[in-house]
Amino acid sequence: MKALLIDYDGTLALVDEDKFAEEYFFSLNVFMVEQYRIALDHFEILDCVAHITKCADGTTNNYDRFLKCLSNKFERFDWKSVFESFYASEEFDRLRELVRPNDKAIELFKRAKESGLVVVLATNPIFPKSATEKRLRWIGLSLSDFNHVTFMENSHYCKPDPRYFLEICRTISVEPKDCLMVGNDDLLDGACTNVGVKYKPVELFSRDGKKNLRDWLLE
Repeated sequence: MKALLIDYDGTLALVDEDKFAEEYFFSLNVFMVEQYRIALDHFEILDCVAHITKCADGTTNNYDRFLKCLSNKFERFDWKSVFESFYASEEFDRLRELVRPNDKAIELFKRAKESGLVVVLATNPIFPKSATEKRLRWIGLSLSDFNHVTFMENSHYCKPDPRYFLEICRTISVEPKDCLMVGNDDLLDGACTNVGVKYKPVELFSRDGKKNLRDWLLE
C-alpha cells in the first residue's frame, strides 16, 4: 500500500450531515438576505451540485461548472465573489459548532503519514478551496497536512463517479491498486472499488485501532 485516501464528513469529522446541510443553507440564506437583499431557494443550488456530479466531461473543473450553472439561473451576481465572501463570514464560521474531530480517524491519518504513505484528503469536491481549508481547521488540521486535497478548483468529477478516484491517482502518481480509500459511505466512497482502489469503512479502524497499521492496511 502506497497511499491512503480519507474522507472528511463522517470520517475525519463527526457530523450529522443532514443537520449540517440544513444549517448550511439557512446560514447562506441569512447571508444573502443581509448582503444582497435576496432569498435563495436552496433547491437551485442543489440542482447545480447535481449538475456537476452527473454531467462531468473532464474538461472544466467543478467550481467553474458550478458557477456557470448558478449564473445561468441568476445572472445578476458574481457568484464566485458571493461564495468567497460567505466562506469568510461569521455565518459560515458558526457551522463549526456542528463538527467535531473523529479522534480514531485522525489517529489513522497521522499514523499513515508517519509511516511514509502518501495521504490524500479525498473529500467530495463540492466545496471550494477556501471552505475546505476552513473545514479542516475546525478539526485541527490544515491543507499542508496532506500530500493532496480535493476541492472544487482542482477536481473535475465528484463521488461516486469512479473517475474522481482515477484523477486522484494520476495526481499523486500512485496506481489504484496501491491505494486504500477510508470513508463512511459505501456508495460514495466505496465507488473507488470500480477502478481498483481498495475500500474500508472507517468503523473498522475504530474497532481495530490498536492493530499494527501495516497489518490493518494489508488485510
